[in-house]
Amino acid sequence: MARCGLHPEEPAVATCARCGTFLCAECVELVPEGSVCEPCRARLRMDGPASRVAWGALGLGVAGLLLLPCSLGIPLPTLVAGAGALVLGLRETGRIRRAESPARGKWPARVGWVLGGLTLLLVLVWVAMFLFLAIDG
Repeated sequence: MARCGLHPEEPAVATCARCGTFLCAECVELVPEGSVCEPCRARLRMDGPASRVAWGALGLGVAGLLLLPCSLGIPLPTLVAGAGALVLGLRETGRIRRAESPARGKWPARVGWVLGGLTLLLVLVWVAMFLFLAIDG
């Protein structure tokens, strides 16, 4: 019979939905994701400040949009900022969903990847217009 990971003298009645640790009746914490152990519940709660990655995604997204008018000749810095914001924001959003990063980073990460995607879309439209005009004219 399985025993609780924290209280070996008690029989296990559930397993943690995140890490698989056996839990006794005293250790079970019910959350929307199912029953979890105390360390996993603390990670799901994650009341700490937003991570630097989330703020970095937001910063790169804003920088990408601000660089748009400056990069009419060569859009490489804008592309790098937009792609960086998109990748970092999506990565951090996934980490938040898996409770590996603080939940407070959700909005800067999401806004960062949205701004990054918007930046890349605008650069793509600009390049397509430039190529159309170059071919047509």
